[in-house]
Amino acid sequence: MITEIKSENKIFALVFDLSFTKEGTFPVTDPSWPIQILLMNRKQGHVVVKHMHKKIEKITKQPQEAIVVIKGEIEASIFDRKGKIIAKKNILSGQCLLIVDGAHEVKIIKDALIFAFKDGPYVDDKIFL
Repeated sequence: MITEIKSENKIFALVFDLSFTKEGTFPVTDPSWPIQILLMNRKQGHVVVKHMHKKIEKITKQPQEAIVVIKGEIEASIFDRKGKIIAKKNILSGQCLLIVDGAHEVKIIKDALIFAFKDGPYVDDKIFL
């Protein structure tokens, strides 16, 4: 299940709840976005055939970040680019938050183990609001 966090028909974030996933492979992000997320739910014995990806130069103008909660719970606040709150959403273990645009703040609700992915490199590019 995918929940969109929107303001004025613009998507600022997506929450992926993996507990509602059917079997198969599903692209879950817009093809034009810098971060591409592919959800794979496969049965034992399935093989993703040996492969690699072409080296190609990619340029992104809108950084995005995906936060995967492995265990615990966080509260994510999503803001527009001017700092106006759009939504607060609790993200539980097994869920993924994709920040598409705008600002965000994360509060740890229960001790958490989290993966954070963003288009790299990780550099000091934060703008504090």
